[in-house]
Amino acid sequence: MLLTPQFMEGLWVRKSFSAAGHTFLVYDYFLTLKDEIRYIWNAPWTAVKVLFLLNRYGNLIGQTFIRLEEAGLLAHDSREFCRRFAVLTTCFMFLSTESIHILVLLRAWAIWGTRKIVTKVLIWSYVSYILMLLVGSMYNVNAYHYPFPHLDMIHVCVATMPKYVWLIYFGSFILDTLLFVLTMRSLRRYSREFHHLYPSNLLHVLFRDATMFFMASMFSSALTIASWTAYSHNPKYFLGKGFASPLLSVVGQRLVLNLRGLKTRTYSTREISREVDRQLEAFAEADTPCEDDMGDLEDERT
Repeated sequence: MLLTPQFMEGLWVRKSFSAAGHTFLVYDYFLTLKDEIRYIWNAPWTAVKVLFLLNRYGNLIGQTFIRLEEAGLLAHDSREFCRRFAVLTTCFMFLSTESIHILVLLRAWAIWGTRKIVTKVLIWSYVSYILMLLVGSMYNVNAYHYPFPHLDMIHVCVATMPKYVWLIYFGSFILDTLLFVLTMRSLRRYSREFHHLYPSNLLHVLFRDATMFFMASMFSSALTIASWTAYSHNPKYFLGKGFASPLLSVVGQRLVLNLRGLKTRTYSTREISREVDRQLEAFAEADTPCEDDMGDLEDERT
């Protein structure tokens, strides 16, 4: 098969955007390294810390691996390598994009004392969605024959996308929109009721970064769907993996670091009392037994 101008133009766009995504990720890493050491490494070990470090360094390793392949340094005309590369990068993209959503959920939304049951439902929804994506992608790669055209000439793993694979990303649209709406609702409620208790810069950072993260998430999903549908037989289908994923990771990591970097303020006795009352009220609301349970207790006493 001959290399057409459209194919070579698509390959140039793919390599350029992959290089831009990797460069942006590495550049932001060095910009925020001081904040990471100060606010992450010096903090106690928690689920947020572990997930942040896994996402941060997993993305650096994964995107560097992709960058080396896009430079033609890894394939060596091996179709078996390209098949494994397709599996690894697909799983990596799903884990990277959805784990950053869980990280943001744990760090940002939990600040406002959201009900634990709601947080657990959202987290397990994302986990279930990740598992569904991984299983679906593994089945698709094993069942679908990827020809990897022109591998001996371009030394880059360029495949074609199955026709309806983009449909799996609609679940991400639904979960991301639900998370954003609930987060904004929670922020509005507590900014209205407790604006004297919480510092205004915290509200500003949460509103600003939550909005930016939602926009980046929608852009990532939209770019992935668009590239998989419009360029299913063109090298540009790779834009979601090489450009959108590192962009989303940077925005999510910035949100976590910005929240960690906010200066704390001292509270008066009255302010502390109001916060304690709020937490006790939320605790009582979550743990109040239902009417059937109350009836059972009364029966036991009699």
